[in-house]
Amino acid sequence: MEESPVGLLEASPPTTDRIFNFFLLSLCFTYALYTVVTIDSSASRGWTLQESLYRMPYDNWRNYEDALELAPVETKTTINVIIYLLGDWLSQTVFRGGDFLEFDAYRTMKNGLIGACFGPVVHLYYEWSDVILPVEVGINRVYKILMDQTLYLGVKCSLYIAAVGFLNGDDPGEVGDTVKGRIKPIMLQAWRFWPLIHCCTYSVIPARHRVLWVNCVDLFWNAILSRTARAEGGGGGIFFCGFFFVYPFFFFF
Repeated sequence: MEESPVGLLEASPPTTDRIFNFFLLSLCFTYALYTVVTIDSSASRGWTLQESLYRMPYDNWRNYEDALELAPVETKTTINVIIYLLGDWLSQTVFRGGDFLEFDAYRTMKNGLIGACFGPVVHLYYEWSDVILPVEVGINRVYKILMDQTLYLGVKCSLYIAAVGFLNGDDPGEVGDTVKGRIKPIMLQAWRFWPLIHCCTYSVIPARHRVLWVNCVDLFWNAILSRTARAEGGGGGIFFCGFFFVYPFFFFF
């Protein structure tokens, strides 16, 4: 969900059925926990608890690497969906200082659907970016960041806002007005945050892990957007100064 404008969109009225939300969250987090802790269930007979805990992180990462090798698009799309779901839930609750059960579950599910649609697009974008601007040429890392923060950011965020509008039943005129009203503050806020992050993306993060890295950072990005949804943000100069300070080290990676 790189640079998605979740935090700048107006929240729908929260679902009042707290019981439904409780069971929905319980199901999701229980399944996630079960998947993580049972990774070695077929080979852990006779292992001590300490051995199981020691192996668990490594074997979960290996399972992710294997899935990435066998089905890269499906794996990255799954990651995208999870982050879109988690990011929207956090934006409605934790990032706004609210009750973690007071959220619009249908909005969150629609956000996950958008994440599923964007997953293959994100994968193809990073593949295409590496073809036309290989990172082996150091200056290309600057060009990649510039492309990310102009063409890619503008198109992706516009499509995201439009998709939210159409899923909410807005007519094309309303969707167009919403895109025009939201895209400028989103891009201004992105320019204060993402250039420095992408210094790391295009230097130390392997290409196959960039979607995972960017999606994880995106949770912090949603927190920033939520905090500035109703106020002017500041501090952009810090990130741009950091970018120009870090860039010379690109050539050492």
